[in-house]
Amino acid sequence: MPQLPFLIVGQGLAGSLVALSLLQRGAAVTVVDDGAADAPSRVTPGLATPIAGPRLTFPPSGADSTNGSWRRYRELEHQLGRPLLTAHQILHAAGSREELAQFQKRKRDPIFARWLGDQFSAGAHDGLLADPWGGFEIQGGQVNVPALLETAADMLRERGALRQGRVEPTGLAIEDGRVTWQGERYREVVFCDGPAGAANPWLTGVGLQCVPGEVLTVRPAVPVPRHIYHGRAGYLAPQPGQHGLFRLGATYGTPNTAAQATEAGREGLLSQLPRLLSRPPRMAVVDHLAGTRPATPQRCPVLGRIPGRPAAVLNGMGARAMLQAPYLAECLAAHLVEDAPLPDGVLAPAEPA
Repeated sequence: MPQLPFLIVGQGLAGSLVALSLLQRGAAVTVVDDGAADAPSRVTPGLATPIAGPRLTFPPSGADSTNGSWRRYRELEHQLGRPLLTAHQILHAAGSREELAQFQKRKRDPIFARWLGDQFSAGAHDGLLADPWGGFEIQGGQVNVPALLETAADMLRERGALRQGRVEPTGLAIEDGRVTWQGERYREVVFCDGPAGAANPWLTGVGLQCVPGEVLTVRPAVPVPRHIYHGRAGYLAPQPGQHGLFRLGATYGTPNTAAQATEAGREGLLSQLPRLLSRPPRMAVVDHLAGTRPATPQRCPVLGRIPGRPAAVLNGMGARAMLQAPYLAECLAAHLVEDAPLPDGVLAPAEPA
């Protein structure tokens, strides 16, 4: 008898990676996606920043997540036959002398040192950076998220495993320990539904928040070296596969408010350029996007089975999804198929009310 497939809600970054990991373990999947325009996977610049914040920390799921995600992207490049992750030197302008001291401390720790480059003084890199305290290099990169989603979608379509539509939680039923949706039975439902998860009654108690943000696609009037420029003012990052274009971001709006492209957001993003580059060239705005990041108040992703139901979730990865999603998708797939333990640094779903 053919095995029942997993029903995966969402074909964004999380849903695509969970589907690929389950397929690799011999499981069947059906992925349903509603094509929401403000989905974070369709707006993100794909920054893969292993270490960030004033304390220079890994994502909440830790160094294992960063190392595992980087390795997984390389595996997928070989499997899917196209480049997905471009290594980039991230030039980080320090926000204070204390941050430089923290860098020096991290540089002495082998776990962190792998992802850190050299410290540089103010005015280095031809005086391009706005770096009154100097800064340091972070060995990171950029994920071509559109390429990953497109290739995953093609693979799923070839298997007849991708559907366009919306899975309403009220339309799911549990029968004999399995999930039924639109008259078909599934082994379990896996919610990778991003911002929609905040209103999902199956995820009551998870505490997901929807954090809106805006980003600009800009074209400098004169060439700018293709580094990722990073600081407390935000980032300026080259667009994968689009010569001469950069993403400038990002704003952080009030949680659980609508994502919309605003004139105030546009002007705010452009005004932060002098805090990133010492001599910013004129920038032509090519596109202005707004999207919503799913996050939690604890800033930790939500991962695992939902108690009492044939259901699981991967959500709430916030702004640092790029170096959490591949590793956590692998962990979830191994948990669902092989009953492997889940990693530390994640929130367990609560039992729905």
